[in-house]
Amino acid sequence: MKILLHICCANCAISPIEKIRAEGNEVVGYFFNPNIHPYQEYQKRLDTLKQYSEKTGLSVIYRDEYLLEEFLRNVSHREKERCQYCYSLRLEATAQEAKNQGFDAFSTTLLESGHQNHALIKETGERMGKEVGIPFYYEDFRQGWRRGVEVSKAMRLYRQQYCGCIYSEKERFLKESKESKMSNDKVQSSKEIQTPNVKAKDSNKTQNSDAEVHGSKEIQTPNGKIYDLEERTGRFGEMIIEFVKTLERNEVNGRLIGQLVDAGTSVGANYMEADGAESKKDFKHKIAICKKEAKESKHWLRMIRKANPQKAAECQKLWQEAHELTLIFSSIILGKKG
Repeated sequence: MKILLHICCANCAISPIEKIRAEGNEVVGYFFNPNIHPYQEYQKRLDTLKQYSEKTGLSVIYRDEYLLEEFLRNVSHREKERCQYCYSLRLEATAQEAKNQGFDAFSTTLLESGHQNHALIKETGERMGKEVGIPFYYEDFRQGWRRGVEVSKAMRLYRQQYCGCIYSEKERFLKESKESKMSNDKVQSSKEIQTPNVKAKDSNKTQNSDAEVHGSKEIQTPNGKIYDLEERTGRFGEMIIEFVKTLERNEVNGRLIGQLVDAGTSVGANYMEADGAESKKDFKHKIAICKKEAKESKHWLRMIRKANPQKAAECQKLWQEAHELTLIFSSIILGKKG
């Protein structure tokens, strides 16, 4: 079966394409996302898909049209229905293209996202399929989300931080609380975070901290040392790189090394993004990613220790550093709540 797959972005396409191909089907991409805002974001997603398609040999049909004014005219005064309009716009165009080009069915990578209205996408796709006269290929692609993240990071693809439309961009930068003011959503580019009294507990106990955030990047750890987080997270990534160079190259280590390097070096990269965040909400989101990557580093270090018992001491040292970073980021997040 030959399927035309609507693609909202390269990252969301990875798992659905693998799934469709694994079932013995041929897949061709279709890019039509005319209301992504701002235009620079639209161009980044378009360019990233071209980059991905060239690397993977994916054929893509590009309908490169930017129709922001048309989108705003259709959702003005009924903003709550904007997602329905978005889904219908994209899926109707995909279904029509699939019918005109002789495809057997059509689908969409929107089904990969856990942030979208999955049931509404499915209902809209099936409805458009009936109206145009071509089957809608349904799969719950959300199960492959993690796989998509891992591959996109390994390929160093641009990863967007919001759905795409002007409304979702607004929600990204504004706090949901009605009491918050727009002026409070702006943070100084020179802001610094300080987290005193971070307590590193035993690895088998629940992680906790009573630290508070005061506006300095310098972190005081239990041993009394002061670290600049930008330097510390960067140093952690360097330690990971130097460590993996000492590991034997075999089938097991080969897979584990890639995962550890990816997670370990991402901590510092995401902290740099957090330090340059454009809003408090964006800052908290980036810090949460730092915490996630630090925790993931702990997991892969555990696996490498299992596969390389002779490296236990080195793994433990790196694991402890990843553990302390996890606690630090947890305390920053807790300090920012409320």
